[in-house]
Amino acid sequence: MLQQLIGSRGRGALLVTAVVGVALFAGGLQLVPVSAQTLTLEAARAPEGISAEAPWDRLWELAPRQEVPLSSQQIALPFGGGSVTALTARALQDGTRLYLLLEWADAEADDAVNGVAEFSDAAAVQFPSIAGSEPPFTMGAPGQPVNIWQWKAVWQADLAGGFTTSQDRYPNTLVDGYLNGDDPLYKTALAAGNPLAQRDHDSPIENLLSEGFGTLTHAALQDVAGAGEWRDGRWRALFVRALEPADGDYASFAVGTSTSVAFAVWEGAADDRNGQKSIAPFIELKIGDADVAARGRFGAEQVLIIIVIALSGAAVAAFLYASARSNARAA
Repeated sequence: MLQQLIGSRGRGALLVTAVVGVALFAGGLQLVPVSAQTLTLEAARAPEGISAEAPWDRLWELAPRQEVPLSSQQIALPFGGGSVTALTARALQDGTRLYLLLEWADAEADDAVNGVAEFSDAAAVQFPSIAGSEPPFTMGAPGQPVNIWQWKAVWQADLAGGFTTSQDRYPNTLVDGYLNGDDPLYKTALAAGNPLAQRDHDSPIENLLSEGFGTLTHAALQDVAGAGEWRDGRWRALFVRALEPADGDYASFAVGTSTSVAFAVWEGAADDRNGQKSIAPFIELKIGDADVAARGRFGAEQVLIIIVIALSGAAVAAFLYASARSNARAA
C-alpha cells in the first residue's frame, strides 16, 4: 500500500509541486532557460596592472565566464576540426585595455612543428573591424572586414625557449657545411617576410585582417599581447590589447558598448590547420563597467539561490513522504 501511494499520488504530487516551485522561483527571479538565452560575454572592470603573461592568475576565477559550444568547420573546403567541442571564455577590462581569456581541454600540448605533418595548437578570436557592423562570422566578406587575433602554441614555445632550428629538431644529423648559410636565397620564406618564418616574435599572438575566404592578411600593426599556458590537460590563452587601436582598420572597444566576438580552436594532434578547426559564430561581447569583485559576489548569490531551491524541493519531498506514510498507517 505504501509503495502504491508513493508511486502514484506521492510521485505525481512531488513532480507537480517541484515543477510549480521551480517555475515560481524562476518567475520571481526572472530567470530564463539557457536554451532561450543569447550567449553574452561581459568584460567586468578589474584593477589596473593585470598581467598580460599570466593566464592562470587567480583573478580570472572572479571574471564573468561564458561556456561556448564549438563545432567542426563545414563551410569552406577543406572541412575539418570538431575535436574540441567547447571552450570557456572570460573577459576583463581596466579602462585602458581589454583582456580575453580562452580555456579548453587538450590532452597534450602540441607546441612544436618538426615537420610538414606536424601542427601546432592554436586559438583565435574575431571581431568586426568596423564598429557597429555585423560581418559574416566566416572571416568577413568584401567590404565587411574583420580583425582576428590568433595565438599559436609554437610561437609561445619560441618565445620561451628560442626559435627551433633544423639542428634542434634533428640533433644527430650530420652535414658537411652550408655555404652562405645566411643568404636569403636559401631562406626564401624568411626573406619574403613570411610571418611564420620569423625568428624573433614579440608576441605569441598574430594580428590579422580579413574580408572573406582567401583574404587573410598579416596586419601591419602587431599590437596584441598575451600568453598561453598548458596545465593538467587544459590550455589557457590570454589576449590583451588597448581598447582603442592606434589605427582605424582594427576592432575598437569602449566601456558601456557592445560588439561581437567569434572563436576558433586548432588541435594540432588532430591535424587541425588553416581552415580545419573548431569554430563558434559571433556572440555578444559587452564592455561593462561593473567591478569584477561585485560580479564575483553576484555569482555567489546565484549559487545561494540554487541551494534554496534544492532545499525547498527536499522539504516538499519529505513532507509528501511523511504524508504517504501517515495515510498508509491509517489505511
